[in-house]
Amino acid sequence: MSRLLTLSLVLVVAPGTAALAESPLGLGAALRATLSLNPAVSGKQAEVSAKNFTSDSARAQRYPTLSAQLSAEDGASAPPSSVRIRQPLWAFGRIDSNIAYADADISVGEADLIRVKRQLIEQTAVAYAQVLGARQRQLIATGNVAGLDKLYQRIQRRQLGQAASAADVRLARARLIQANAQQARYAAELAVSETELLALTQIAVRVEPSLPSAMTSLPDGAELETLALAHSADLLLKAQQVSLAEAGVKRENTAAMPTLYLQADQYFNQQNNFNNNDDTQVGLVLDATLEGLGFAVVGRSKAAQAHLQAAEDDQRSTRNEIIRAVKSLYSNRQLQHSLIRSQAESVTELTEILASYRRQYAAGLKSWLDVLNMQREWNEQLIQQAQAENEWLIYTLKLAALTGGLDALASGIKN
Repeated sequence: MSRLLTLSLVLVVAPGTAALAESPLGLGAALRATLSLNPAVSGKQAEVSAKNFTSDSARAQRYPTLSAQLSAEDGASAPPSSVRIRQPLWAFGRIDSNIAYADADISVGEADLIRVKRQLIEQTAVAYAQVLGARQRQLIATGNVAGLDKLYQRIQRRQLGQAASAADVRLARARLIQANAQQARYAAELAVSETELLALTQIAVRVEPSLPSAMTSLPDGAELETLALAHSADLLLKAQQVSLAEAGVKRENTAAMPTLYLQADQYFNQQNNFNNNDDTQVGLVLDATLEGLGFAVVGRSKAAQAHLQAAEDDQRSTRNEIIRAVKSLYSNRQLQHSLIRSQAESVTELTEILASYRRQYAAGLKSWLDVLNMQREWNEQLIQQAQAENEWLIYTLKLAALTGGLDALASGIKN
C-alpha cells in the first residue's frame, strides 16, 4: 500500500494551467496540462470516488438495522404494528471480509488511475516528440525548396543566354515541384501531430526546439529493467488485482457464515395481547441461510479461487511483458543512435560535396544534372538523419515514461 500511495503522490497535478494568458511552454507544461485537463483522468477519479462510496456501504453493515411493520385487521380499533432493531454482534468474519474486499477494490481503482496517468504521460511525450520531428522535417524540406528554387532560377537565366535547353529548365522545375509537394506533406504531418498533442493536453502548448539533455539521459539496459519493474504502473495494478482476488476468496469463504444479532422488538396494538398493551422483547438471534444446500457457496468459492489464479498468472505475464518492452525499446534506441552517427558523417560529406558541385557548376565544370542529383541525395540524407534523431527521442521518452522518469516533470517537482 505504501508503494501505491507514493506513486499516487508523484502523479498529483495542480490545476490552473488553462488559466494562463500565454500558452505554456515545454514538455513539462504539456504533461501537466494532460494530467489536469484530460477527461480520461477525471473519469478514473470518478470511478475511484464510486469505489470509496461502496466501501462506506460495506462498513455500514456493522450498524443496526431498523425495520417497521404496519398491518390492518378487522375489528381492530388501531392497526397493529411493530418496530424491530437488529445490531450485529458477530458475523464470523463475513462483514470484515466484505469491507476488506471493498478496500482492495479501492486500491485497484487507485492503481488503475495511476496506470492511466502513466499511459497519458507516455502518449503526451511521444506526441510532443512527433511534433518536434515533424517540424524538423518541414524545416529541411523548406531549405530544399529554397535551394532548388535558386538552382531553377539560375538554369532559367542560363537558358536565356542559350547555355541551357528548355528540357533542362523543365527538369529543374519538376524537381522543384516535387520538393514543394514534399514540403506540403511534412506540413500536413506537422498539423496532424499538433492536433494529436492538443487532443491530449486540451490546451495549446508551445513546443521547444529541443529537449534538455537531462531529460534524455538514461541508465544502461540492466538498470532500466530494474527501474521499470520497480515503477511500473501496470505491474502495480496487477499486484492490486491479485490482492483483490485474495480478498474475494476470503469473502466467498465467509459468505455462508451465520450472524449473531442483538434484537429488540416493540409491538403496538397487538390483538393477541391479553391486556392489549404494548409489548417489548429483547434477545439474541442467530440468523443463517444455506443457499442451494451449500452448493452455491462451493461454486462461488471455486470461482473466486480461479479468479485468483488468473490474476497471479496475469501478474507474471505483465512482468515478462515489461522486461520484453524495455529490451526492445533499448535495442531500438541503440540502433537509432548508431544510425545518427553514421548519417551525421554522411550529411557532413554530402554538404561539402554539394557546395563543391555548386561552385563547379557556376564555373561551368559540372552539369546542372549533377547538382540536382546531389541536391536530392543531400536532402534525403538530412531527412533520414532527422528521422533517426526523432525515433531515438521517441524511444528515449518511452523508456523514461516506463521507468517513471517523467513523473516528477509531470507533477512539477524539481529534482
